[in-house]
Amino acid sequence: MSGSAPGRREVAHRLFAAEFDDAEFSYSESDEERAPNYVVTPTGARVNRLFAVGVLTEIDDVNPEMVRGRVVDPTGAFVTYAGQYQPDALAFLERADPPAFLALSGKARTFEPDDDDVVYSSVRPESVNEVDAETRDRWVVTAAERTLNRIGVAASAVEADLAGDRLRAALLEADVDDRLADGVALALEYYDTTPAYLEALRETALDAVRVVAGDREEVSGLSVSPDEPGGSGSAAASDLATLDLSNVPSPAAATAAADANGASATDAAESTDDTDEVSADDDEATTGTEESSAEATADAGAATESAEDAGEDLEDLEDFEPGEFDLDEETRQAVEEEYGTEFSTADEVEEADAGAPESEAEAVETDPADAGGSAGADAEADAESEADGKTENEDAEPAEESAEEGDDDGNDESAAVDLEDAVMEAMETVGDGEGADREDLIAAVVDEHGVDSGAVEDAIQDALMSGRCYEPSDGTLKAI
Repeated sequence: MSGSAPGRREVAHRLFAAEFDDAEFSYSESDEERAPNYVVTPTGARVNRLFAVGVLTEIDDVNPEMVRGRVVDPTGAFVTYAGQYQPDALAFLERADPPAFLALSGKARTFEPDDDDVVYSSVRPESVNEVDAETRDRWVVTAAERTLNRIGVAASAVEADLAGDRLRAALLEADVDDRLADGVALALEYYDTTPAYLEALRETALDAVRVVAGDREEVSGLSVSPDEPGGSGSAAASDLATLDLSNVPSPAAATAAADANGASATDAAESTDDTDEVSADDDEATTGTEESSAEATADAGAATESAEDAGEDLEDLEDFEPGEFDLDEETRQAVEEEYGTEFSTADEVEEADAGAPESEAEAVETDPADAGGSAGADAEADAESEADGKTENEDAEPAEESAEEGDDDGNDESAAVDLEDAVMEAMETVGDGEGADREDLIAAVVDEHGVDSGAVEDAIQDALMSGRCYEPSDGTLKAI
């Protein structure tokens, strides 16, 4: 499994409440206390962070220090808990007046009470903002697109009848994102997701879009369980599949592909800033990532090799006499005139900037889930209030460490980090905090930093994907 490389941003996933409510399987990437946690949905979304937009319908006091809110999309409800360790979200929910359109960005969590077989899902909020109906409608369309994409990939995997490393290798061979490839393999292994469920979820997603378009009054709902077999009239996996996975790699090739995938994930980490602990979602992602983590990077191995090479080089240096290859002033000038080469001594080399880009320190907590039974949910909320203080402080450390490691990776990464941060800063000034025109924002960043407009577009897309901003209207961007 490729996992999420250190320093790699966790995508804030867009998925419907109906599918998130069916999610039962969660896992951590390692046994380390601060390792990122993921919730895997039946279609293979491997969610550390998610971004949801819906209507806040109710707010309940769980205890004197925690409130529970329900944010409803066309397919169901997300449940979020805010306590003393989410002061901004808590303050917002305490003064909110339902019903109201909200944008919710946070960490996905599952909870199973000791005396119950039901698994509840919930969102630990990172940010909560009031939005309008148009923003909700655009989110519904985006969530539907992402859901249909995952359905097509999952159906292709079911049709190919593959599992484990062979399935991951086949999906990677078909240019599927490595995180989704991991998620689909895990989902099929745990849920045994059937074509009947994929078809039902597909209709649910399309119905949500029809509601937004005004063609339907409401979504009929998702009543099929992930492992429910279909009847004689149900769609086959081939009807839903969007990929051809017939070219299955051999087991040896699958292993090699998995190893190569891990290496590429590390390479990606070297060019991406870490704003998540996920390490702290999100297509699909925090992520966590979101959410990143305190894992060692592959750079450690490279550093070891470099140290060994340096040792050998130092031994070789003993064979040369000092000044043997010094150039006299005439030769030095001739070379410089011929090749435009500028010389410098060790004393002339400026010390590299040791400053590391700031990164968000995001916490991994154990959150309660939707209360199908209020007793189980309230017990979870109490457990969270005891554990939050410890995990908040601990999870801040890996994010800071990742930021320091990222600075060592070179100027390219720093530039990428600075560019996205520059976009977010300009977003506050261009529109006076009330929403910035996209073209004006791009022009402002280009003028201030002298970068290509395409790079600014990419930075804006990264910010949207990671849940740092949203589009309250066409051509307008607003920070979350």
